[in-house]
Amino acid sequence: MSKKNIALNRLSAIQNHISNQPQQTGPIDLARERENASFNVKHMNWLFWGGKEFAEALQDAYLIIQRDPDLYFPGGHPYDLTRPEEREVTMKQIFRYIQLKKSLKDPLLFKALGVAMGMYSESFNMKVYVNDSLDVLLCSFLRGLETTATYDRETDEFIIHSPTLTSTKIWIGMAGQTATHSIALCQTIIDGKKWGTNWFIVPLRDQKTGKLMSGVTAGDVGAKYGRNGIDNGWIQYSHVRVPRTNMMMKWAKVNKGGEYTTSANPAVSYSVLIGERLTVLTEAVGTCGQVLTIACRYGCVRRQGANEEQIMDYQSHYVRLMPCVAGIYVISIITRMIMSKWDGIMKLAQTSQEEFLSYLPDVHAISSGLKATISWWGCEVLERVRRSLGGYAYSSYNAIGGAIRDWGVVTTGGGDNFVLIQQTARYLLGSFKQVSHGKRVTGSVEFLNDIQQTLSSTKSNLSDERQLLNLDFTLEMYTWLCSKKINVLAASLDSSTSGEETAWNDNQVDLIKLGELYSYRYTLSEYIKGLKECSTNSEFKELIPILTKLGSLWAINLINDSLNLFLEEEYLNGEQVKIIKKFYLKLCKEIRKECIPLVDSWGFPDFILKAPLGKYDGDVYTAYLETLKAAPNCIGIPSYWEKYVKNF
Repeated sequence: MSKKNIALNRLSAIQNHISNQPQQTGPIDLARERENASFNVKHMNWLFWGGKEFAEALQDAYLIIQRDPDLYFPGGHPYDLTRPEEREVTMKQIFRYIQLKKSLKDPLLFKALGVAMGMYSESFNMKVYVNDSLDVLLCSFLRGLETTATYDRETDEFIIHSPTLTSTKIWIGMAGQTATHSIALCQTIIDGKKWGTNWFIVPLRDQKTGKLMSGVTAGDVGAKYGRNGIDNGWIQYSHVRVPRTNMMMKWAKVNKGGEYTTSANPAVSYSVLIGERLTVLTEAVGTCGQVLTIACRYGCVRRQGANEEQIMDYQSHYVRLMPCVAGIYVISIITRMIMSKWDGIMKLAQTSQEEFLSYLPDVHAISSGLKATISWWGCEVLERVRRSLGGYAYSSYNAIGGAIRDWGVVTTGGGDNFVLIQQTARYLLGSFKQVSHGKRVTGSVEFLNDIQQTLSSTKSNLSDERQLLNLDFTLEMYTWLCSKKINVLAASLDSSTSGEETAWNDNQVDLIKLGELYSYRYTLSEYIKGLKECSTNSEFKELIPILTKLGSLWAINLINDSLNLFLEEEYLNGEQVKIIKKFYLKLCKEIRKECIPLVDSWGFPDFILKAPLGKYDGDVYTAYLETLKAAPNCIGIPSYWEKYVKNF
């Protein structure tokens, strides 16, 4: 083809893209992509949502939302709502949701409605997570460790007080405007003696008038990066009196005489935080799953280049996104397994406190590690998606910016996660020390019992790419790296002469990396168990080949990201690294062929995605232009025309 013809074709393509009636190839492209599925999309959808019954209930829940004027966002686009409007809409949704709780007789359908609303409205999701009913609106004051609760025998009350500026708790959900009560974690003081931290229910506002209670100072944090439907706020207590019975006494207790009964283990008061940390997994599946659906559909619709190729066919494009798609499948499967395990452990709190406590250290390490690593993983996914959409990502109407903002709110920032991941590393090193002293460990660190045998293999036997399709083989590789890191760090800390605290700080970067390696090893180990469970189900057995391939991509991506560590320890050589990199690219290309069926299987409807570029039918440009036309003041004379523009 001549340069002149190439130029003319390019001009024609540009004209099509910017025309009010562009040449629409999107619907044809997506229809063709859907023909590539090697698996049953409906069955994959059932697996993704934990079974046929819940998946079908979720479809009914979507219909309820779309048909209910109080649950569905009003006309236009939700990103056009002002902050006060978003706050009001969120409360209206919650109010209606509670009404439906009383009228819907099917508990599975109501559960599905909660999940669907959580995906549809991120602010709704956060508020309802804290509150189960509208009788009392709660917020959790989780880090008020300087806040005190002093017992007064004469009145049988606790006096809640924030004695310092730093005991002011900022960023509490619902504290800004609507919470009527808070759950505060306070230092408990009786007769001048500190008994540790306990939870107390403290009234914030009058339930009828909404006015702050005497001694309570609270306000809104104002403009935020995301989730503006939630009225995050700050609280200070000035000698607020509450009845003794407002102390939450499931574990520790204080009687009317001021006698304090200690819980069997102080750690139980923090067990409530474990469930909260694990929710990052479900948030990752929902948030990252939605934006990846948008990015994959747009990547297969958008054409660019001299021959108008689908941009998803460019290696630089699909290699960024396919490992993320695989990650959603891995995380979705292990989330159900972990949550089921945690529910079982929580039941033990009612029947066998001793057994319950025996599980806490391990599950605390798991939840802390996953909270940090999946938070960081989600940030990386969102950034890759943002880049894959080019300039369109900067339009709020395509949902990417909102997802990035909301993810930042959910994951609480890097500082907290760096603290959490070090708690995980400390648990690992403690478990390693037990093994070194001849004891056996259980749970997520059970692999340490065989650490000497693991490390006896100093070189990998990788010689063929087919070995990398074996999930057990890649797990062994990652287990070796994790074990090696523990061994090296333990030796470094033990040999330090600078004191424990200084030694820890001097090794902090490696300790954080150790926590990551352990957490990702755990995801791979649990995913392998999850596939074995799926293979026993007749409906899901047919999905094992594609699920195995997705798991392999997840595993190889983890190994690929840690090649420097493998090379540093001389476990891999140059030729083996070439095998890994070549197979990584090959596997990404294979998954790319099925990317649309894979994201379709998640079943996010267009109204949940709220992004014209992610439309199921592929008619994205028409949808985007219609969205722009519907925006407030899209067409018309601006208010400042006469004052500034006219006489410019």
